[in-house]
Amino acid sequence: MPRIALLLLILLCCCTAVAQVQSLGHISFAVPEGWNYEGPSDEGARVTMTQADVSNIAVIALFRGIRPSGDADADFRSAWAQCVRSMEAPQPIYEHKSLVGYSGRYGSTNTPDGSQYVHLYVLEAGSYAVPVLIVTANRQKFNAIEPVVSQFVEGIRIAPKTAEPPKTGIAMADLVGEWHSGGESSLNYVTPSGAYAGSSTVAHGATYTISADGSYTSQFAGVSNRNIIRGHSAGIVELGQGFVGFRERSGNRVTRYRLISCQTAINGSTVLTLLADQYEASAANIGFYAEKWVRDVPNR
Repeated sequence: MPRIALLLLILLCCCTAVAQVQSLGHISFAVPEGWNYEGPSDEGARVTMTQADVSNIAVIALFRGIRPSGDADADFRSAWAQCVRSMEAPQPIYEHKSLVGYSGRYGSTNTPDGSQYVHLYVLEAGSYAVPVLIVTANRQKFNAIEPVVSQFVEGIRIAPKTAEPPKTGIAMADLVGEWHSGGESSLNYVTPSGAYAGSSTVAHGATYTISADGSYTSQFAGVSNRNIIRGHSAGIVELGQGFVGFRERSGNRVTRYRLISCQTAINGSTVLTLLADQYEASAANIGFYAEKWVRDVPNR
């Protein structure tokens, strides 16, 4: 039986589970809240999770790690052959990067009959390459659950490290410390004939230092080509149901963010995923507009 069809058979035997940490040999992971969890397969090679909405099936299958070859692309093709079996590995294969979890490769394709969309991550986790297979009805369904899939993949840990469920609620004590975020982009321009016509670069960085009493100070710097912008502010942090706000003392202006998740990274740093509150917390908006704020491990 093709691997994809076999995975979908788990819908006949669903065991409801809340967000919890489980393990598969040396791998620990947090089951997404509201998803159904089925323990190791008969051969102990995988565990599976399905979304509770059985009218639109989504499956996450985590497999035991394979020995890495030193070539991440080759590891991806090897994992695809073992986990999917019934189809050739997709091209191209993309690099997977993460501030929270393990880096690696990913790729995706549709089944030949177009009935399922198949997406595979292979995480390069030290002595193991860990495959995570996602099967959905179509690409649109995958896009809709991608924030959940991303949190799951980023939360996978290899022993002796242990996975932790991502936080979707925080207290002021969780915010104490120095946080930094930033980003950059660049564009090259060409003439209609294809000749180089210049470039533009935009970059920014911000730092928030938050105290236990809820007060904060912030520094901001940005550059657009050769134009540099700097700024600073101070005020009070405001926490609401699913929101983090920064109220400036000068002008009483409030900047609010939706809290998407709070996760502990492999290196011990803390990563907040925040979305400016003018955006609805849809999968597309989280993918395009969410910001990653990092609090580094204190120096000892």
